[in-house]
Amino acid sequence: MQLVGLALVVNGEVVAGVMGCPNWANDTIASREDDSTAAQPDQGILMIAHVGCGTWSRHFSIETGQFTTEQDTWNRCLVDSCSVVHMARFCIPDSQTWDMIPLSVLFKSTMDESNPRDENEILLLSVYCGSLCKYLTVASGRASVFVLRARTKNLKSWDHAVGVICVQEAGGQISDWSGKPLDLAADLTGRRDIYPSGGVLVTNGALHGKL
Repeated sequence: MQLVGLALVVNGEVVAGVMGCPNWANDTIASREDDSTAAQPDQGILMIAHVGCGTWSRHFSIETGQFTTEQDTWNRCLVDSCSVVHMARFCIPDSQTWDMIPLSVLFKSTMDESNPRDENEILLLSVYCGSLCKYLTVASGRASVFVLRARTKNLKSWDHAVGVICVQEAGGQISDWSGKPLDLAADLTGRRDIYPSGGVLVTNGALHGKL
């Protein structure tokens, strides 16, 4: 999948953002096994957010490159309401495994949504592509949590800025692993790097303090 995101940052605060994913499956989590236009003829999503105005999305058709007439309206995006950790749906970076996340000490993971889970197991979703797809997944209510472990001291701001406002305006919360907000003004010269402690935690808000 490909995703393009743009954000307007003023004095270190994201005030507006837009991201689009032409290969996004409208009703299901996208997978590599079924990622063809033939298999998913109606797909693609555009998401926008503005501070104080919420997060909104609309679908478009890959075949025409235009917005669909049937769903030619903007729909309000809201995070899910899950407040129990082991009942939440998690996603992590494609390059990381669950045992790399500190939560793996407390919870094992499964990718089988059909089986009932106990309080020591969480559901891990297959959400491919980069970090912004995970932000989009949380903002649209398809996942409850996105956890990223930072392998280096710094991360690129463009992988997070638009996701931050889309999740926040949908009712979610974002911080580093110490609980501090992401500092998008930390790189005063290039405005390209952020320095989250440990990594990034993106949640529906209800789970943030617990995690």
